[in-house]
Amino acid sequence: MQDSLNNRPKLETLLSDFLHPNPNINKDAYIDMQEYWPEESIQYLKSNLDSDDVELRRKSVKALSYFGTPIIPTILELYISNSSLRFRVGCLKVLVILAANNNMDNFYKDMQGVIEMAINDDSVELTLAIISLLRQLGQIACPILMRLSVDKNILRAKAAITALGEISDARSEKLLKQLSNNKELDCILRESALEALRYK
Repeated sequence: MQDSLNNRPKLETLLSDFLHPNPNINKDAYIDMQEYWPEESIQYLKSNLDSDDVELRRKSVKALSYFGTPIIPTILELYISNSSLRFRVGCLKVLVILAANNNMDNFYKDMQGVIEMAINDDSVELTLAIISLLRQLGQIACPILMRLSVDKNILRAKAAITALGEISDARSEKLLKQLSNNKELDCILRESALEALRYK
């Protein structure tokens, strides 16, 4: 049903379609939400990042990523201003999708603050989310991943090593070889380094 004043879909209709179980209807809804009701839609979608409903959070993450790189400053600000773990993980997941579909080099400097905040959090969810983001960012994030590969947090170090194995970079390959030959290193990390080298 169209808004008679400006011939755009009614927001209420789009939000209803967004909640529909059919993923094709969902996608059509958030495409129109982005085009016709961007500000209102962002307000709605970001509020869902802390929802108890896992499926609603997943849909909202995907929809927010559809707004493209212009939404990055908003996502970074949201991450910094909200201390909820679930909300922050949602923000990082939006960035992961954006990084998978766009060149993020121009935004990397602006992302540094959020990256460091996430790195310093020991929660499993944030650790896995931030490593996933760094992996998607690619070579530009290799220095951070290399630093994390020897982190005292075994999960963080192991995830970083695995991520380095998926990025084509001479520096990381050299480091992985060093780690795999380091007898003083935790055996879990040595094995991870050996496994990562197989992708090089």
